[in-house]
Amino acid sequence: YFGMDHNVDQTGKSVIINKTSNTRIPEQRFSEHLRDEKGEESQKRFILKRDNSSIDKEDNQVGS
Repeated sequence: YFGMDHNVDQTGKSVIINKTSNTRIPEQRFSEHLRDEKGEESQKRFILKRDNSSIDKEDNQVGS
């Protein structure tokens, strides 16, 4: 996107970024290409707890 060169260092834990003759600042901001996911994040999420007694009943019915 920016026309830069990248390489992984010898340890394999870092990336080294270098300017090239093609390096530029684009006309559009990078953030303009990202999708707005705020609507999805604002939705509430719940973790529902199972009713253990219903599991026991199912086990008993399968066994009989």
